[in-house]
Amino acid sequence: MDFYYPGKKFPAISVTGTWCELNCSHCQGRYLASMVQADLPEKVLAFCHTLEERGGIGCLISGGCDAMGRVPLPLETLGEIRQSTGLIVNVHTGFIDPETAEALRDIQPQYISFDVPTPTVLKRVYRLPLTQNEYMDSLSLVEDLTIVPHVMVGLNVEEEIRTFTLLSERGMSTVVMLVCTPTPKTPSQTWTISVDAVIESFRSARSLFARVMLGCMRPRLRAIEEMAPLFDGIVVPTRIARDAVREAGQHPVVRETCCVVP
Repeated sequence: MDFYYPGKKFPAISVTGTWCELNCSHCQGRYLASMVQADLPEKVLAFCHTLEERGGIGCLISGGCDAMGRVPLPLETLGEIRQSTGLIVNVHTGFIDPETAEALRDIQPQYISFDVPTPTVLKRVYRLPLTQNEYMDSLSLVEDLTIVPHVMVGLNVEEEIRTFTLLSERGMSTVVMLVCTPTPKTPSQTWTISVDAVIESFRSARSLFARVMLGCMRPRLRAIEEMAPLFDGIVVPTRIARDAVREAGQHPVVRETCCVVP
């Protein structure tokens, strides 16, 4: 069991600032505001050099998405970061097109955090005219790299279980679970999430993957946090989660990175 506290040694960087054309129903750019704002390639590069000088371990490179769900990554700059620093680079790509896939193979980031949306997430959250099959095809473009799929649960348990099965059949051994979080002042604020269905999804993933992580995006509800012992790692665990892990006789290791880093 690992407890992950990314913090200052493994910050999240938004390469688009607070801009996001997709404007997902649960976020609308609000979560981007808490990231390091680096909306120009030179800002990203300068920040990473400073991060390494200050003893940083790595960073999550993320940002808002365009209308097709792609994060407009500064690919040339990412290559420079990989060549000129020893940082662990975790890239949140969004939907990947063939051109980006080719560039990522050249860059060789240590990790790719890849969202695999269910059909309901595509329709209600992303509001994208894409299918899950298209996302699976996108994932297949970079299957030779270290991909860690992220799956949002809480909206349709049957689709979530099917998604886990598809990923397992593709040989994925790790999955990060995100829980749909109704956010104030967004279209999602009135949504109701079934905790029982979320737990059912948790158990399904546990039966299929060698390593299952509970990610940072989740409502901090007691029933969810009490499931912490089911996972191999949890990001910023609450006191309830920490107590549940220790009561289960587990001895957590504290890590200062993203949960994709084993």
